[in-house]
Amino acid sequence: MASQQKEHQTSCVEHEISLSQQERRGNVSASSRRYYYRTYGMTIASEIEIPEILEIPPVESTDLEILTPDVTNQMEHATYIDQWFQIGDQRCQIEIPGIARYRVEGGQRLMLDRRGVGGSDASTRPGDVRLFLLGSALGVLIYQRQWLPLHVSALDTPAGVWAFTGHSGAGKSTLGAWLHHTQGWPLVSDDVAVIKPEEEEPLLHPGPSRVKLWQDALAALGIDRQGLTRDLSRHDKYHLSLDRAFDLEAKPLKALVKLEKSEPGESPSLERITGMEAFLVLAAALYRGDLGKEFYGPGEMMKALTELTEKIDVYRFRRPWNLANIDDNLSPLLNEISC
Repeated sequence: MASQQKEHQTSCVEHEISLSQQERRGNVSASSRRYYYRTYGMTIASEIEIPEILEIPPVESTDLEILTPDVTNQMEHATYIDQWFQIGDQRCQIEIPGIARYRVEGGQRLMLDRRGVGGSDASTRPGDVRLFLLGSALGVLIYQRQWLPLHVSALDTPAGVWAFTGHSGAGKSTLGAWLHHTQGWPLVSDDVAVIKPEEEEPLLHPGPSRVKLWQDALAALGIDRQGLTRDLSRHDKYHLSLDRAFDLEAKPLKALVKLEKSEPGESPSLERITGMEAFLVLAAALYRGDLGKEFYGPGEMMKALTELTEKIDVYRFRRPWNLANIDDNLSPLLNEISC
C-alpha cells in the first residue's frame, strides 16, 4: 500500500500544472485511457486523472465510473431542491457556475461536463473541478449507495479509530493534525469518511488524504503555507497533502467525539454521552445530511444511525479553542485514549 502511494502521489503542484496544460472539460485530451482509483471503500474507473486519491492497477469490475460526456442543463422528470441541485429517481445533478456540471446516477455513474457553465474558461483550475467532484458529487453518490458519509477528522489511536466532529471552526482538522504531529498517530480522515451500514462491524472507509488547516494552525505546526492550495470559501484556510501520514485501510470506528468550546475559566472535560443525545451528535456529523434524506427510504437513515450509535462510544469534549496550552487542554482526551 505504501509503495503504491509513493509511486502515485508525487507532487500535487506538479499534477496541477500538468492538468492545467492538458485539460478540456475536466479531463485530458479525449482518449480511451482509464485511470483506476480507490477511495471511500469504492473502486473507480475514471476518464480524468484524480491525483488526490489512491491510484490502483486496472481492475475488471469497478463500483463507480466517472465519465465526461455532454450533460444537459436539466434532467428529465426532476425537481429543484435549490438553484444548484436537481433531484429525481436516484439521480442528482449539481451545477457549479464557472466550474462544472455533475450528474450522479444510481450510485454507480458520475458524469462531468464543464461546457455551458463557464468551466471551460482558462482561469478555472482543474483542482477546483475535482474539489466539487470529491465533495458534493461523491457525497450524493455515497447516499445513493445507502452509505453514511461522516464529516470528521479521525486517527488510528492506541485505543482504535477515534473520530472528531463539530461545526465549522470547532477545530477538527487542527486537532487531528496536532495529534498526528505530537503523538505519531496515523490520520484516517480529515474531511469525509464513510460507514457502510451493511457491514456488521462499523468500518470507517477513508476518503482523500488531505488536511485543511487554518493559517494559525499551520504556524503552530511549523508548516510553510507557500505553495499550498487555498480553500475556495475560506481564504485563510489551506489544503495540505499529507499522503504518508494517512492510513488508507478501513478500520473499525471505536469512538466519535463532539468538539465544543469551553467557557472562560472552565477546565477541559471529556464526557461520555448516550441515547438520544449521542444519536443527535452522530446525525449532525453527517456530510450534507439534507441530501441524504432525498435518497434514503423513510426511516432508513434513522435506523442506520441508531444502529451505529449502539456500536460506538460517543463523547463530548469541551476545551478552549485557541492553541495556547493545547497539550494541557488535551489531557482528558489523551487520558481516556490511553486507558
